[in-house]
Amino acid sequence: MRGLFLFLCLAVLFINLTAATFSYENTNVRIYADHDGNAHVIEKITLRIEGDASATTYNSNIAITNDITSWKTRTGVNDIRYHINPNAAPISNLRVIPQPLKKLSLINPSYEGVLQIEYDAKGLFKGTQVKARTYDYSISKDGLSFGTNTRGDIVLEDTDYLYIILPDDVQVISVDPLAQNLDMLKKTDKEFFWKGKTTLQDFRFKYRYEKSLKEEVEEYFINLKDSFYGFISSQEGIYAMIMFVIVLATYLVLKSKVKPNE
Repeated sequence: MRGLFLFLCLAVLFINLTAATFSYENTNVRIYADHDGNAHVIEKITLRIEGDASATTYNSNIAITNDITSWKTRTGVNDIRYHINPNAAPISNLRVIPQPLKKLSLINPSYEGVLQIEYDAKGLFKGTQVKARTYDYSISKDGLSFGTNTRGDIVLEDTDYLYIILPDDVQVISVDPLAQNLDMLKKTDKEFFWKGKTTLQDFRFKYRYEKSLKEEVEEYFINLKDSFYGFISSQEGIYAMIMFVIVLATYLVLKSKVKPNE
């Protein structure tokens, strides 16, 4: 009987040491805005991993595949996702970059794993031209994919961390509610931080960028070139080219039949 009890204790200990257990810790979202209202986003999702079997699963998943769906399926953690709404700000260049495991205890097989998710979000900030070469960009509330309350306000959970980082050559216009890392807003501020549990009531974030004359000229010729290529590749452009060739050929034929005056 005593031997059976010892066997059961050892079996329970073995299961605890080898069972694959993943739990969600937190999410850190960093939004790097650019001059055109787009953003590069870096998310870091931290997982708590218990058991050597879980560590093996984590490491083997790195070699097998690196997409969000596979990580969610293999770990059972539904919080593995991106926090930008692709319907409002289309996502491209998505990469999942698992970081090396960090051992938390010398006694128990406990680890910390971080999934780094990087992507570009087009049009996350909506632009308005306010004067020549000057544009204001306001964040799209629909572009952020966090929890919301009944009013539709963004609600950051205890485990949510949100950063917005601006380029050096832009000015911040308004931030409401004020970022938690600031006592007051200055136009030169570049980094803004909120963490849970926080409600971003009627969230507004706006910055301003003034293009240089050189940028405006370059953009004009790029748009002109794109418009030209777009036209000649369209049905109307093809018809116009055919008519041009016919007119040119007719002119050359008629010219060849006219004898020069002696």
